[in-house]
Amino acid sequence: MTFTYSQPVKLCVGRGEVGRVGEEVALLGNRVLLVTGKTSCRQTGLLTRLTDLLTQNGVRWVLFDSIEANPLTTTIDDGATLAREQQCDVVLGVGGGSVMDAAKGIAFMACNAGKLLDYLSQPAAPATTLPLVLVTTTAGTGSEGNCVAVFTNPETHDKPAFFSPALYARTAIVDPTLMVTQSPRMVAATGFDALSHNIEARVGKFCNPMTEIMTERAIRLLTTFLPRVCRDVTDLDAWDRVCWANTLGGMAIGMSACGLPHAMEHPLSGLYNITHGEGLAALYPELMRFSCAENVAGFAAVTCAMSDSVTHLNDTERARHSVYLVQRFLENIGLTFTLRDLGVREQDIPWLADNCVQTMGVSLEQNPRWASRQDIEALYRTCL
Repeated sequence: MTFTYSQPVKLCVGRGEVGRVGEEVALLGNRVLLVTGKTSCRQTGLLTRLTDLLTQNGVRWVLFDSIEANPLTTTIDDGATLAREQQCDVVLGVGGGSVMDAAKGIAFMACNAGKLLDYLSQPAAPATTLPLVLVTTTAGTGSEGNCVAVFTNPETHDKPAFFSPALYARTAIVDPTLMVTQSPRMVAATGFDALSHNIEARVGKFCNPMTEIMTERAIRLLTTFLPRVCRDVTDLDAWDRVCWANTLGGMAIGMSACGLPHAMEHPLSGLYNITHGEGLAALYPELMRFSCAENVAGFAAVTCAMSDSVTHLNDTERARHSVYLVQRFLENIGLTFTLRDLGVREQDIPWLADNCVQTMGVSLEQNPRWASRQDIEALYRTCL
């Protein structure tokens, strides 16, 4: 058994931890680029709260509130330009996965020449970056706990994952009280993304003993508590567990990567700009069915984490049962979409399959069953 585990992020987890933002940023710099989305941070009053905390701790701030869902590489370049022009020495990202990924990219590009696209295809990116603090306001990507970010090329619609140790945050704040302003549909979509991270890391070829521990605990927490927050977004006891499970999933994919579902979803959200978790939901049961026979023990472990009522089944039966459990879970949280429901056009499927093969090699390699381009096209058609 050989594996490497490294986690340099200082995680501040719990209710009220957002109150530490000012002091944590002040430890790293005195002029911060505050990166947020376009509306929600301002509408909820969180932006005012954060800027007050920064000011109280002697930190000057510059706002960059232009981050879209599925952030564009050009937006990252614009944010980095602003950081350099304003001589910012630290970056603070506040939002969901798109904002946190964008903040990672901006901190990286503020210290490196050229455009972000110049680095996405490099096997080893430079390690220079501005120090970064992340505050997550959704429980879905787990981006606060890893060195992965995803960006969309606006010209080609490619949506590759970018891996680099430079993308680790110095500090990440996971405060369940920040979750309660989301819509139930967004809670379900982001939460299913968190569940999918844990499933794919657990069943994939790169799974290791640390991944097993993290993911099996997270899968159990999400199966139990995500439906509760979908029914009542103010349920803080449930959010405590969902937030931690999400962060565990982010750390797990940082070690062990995602698999075929993410490989096939990225072209969908790259081309159609659909919500990532909803794209995953439309694909998931069929892709689990495609893969489960190739890692019976892994999929059986998923089943055992999701249900205590499977002691009468053998491992092969448990592996198959995981497909049913995820399908029932999706119904329970209201994510019963087909690709057609999400606007996917049949004539685009060849492009989607080509893009998946060309841009998502690591995830395809990690999946327990190899999927050829022909398999991928057929699976898209089945999920339509």
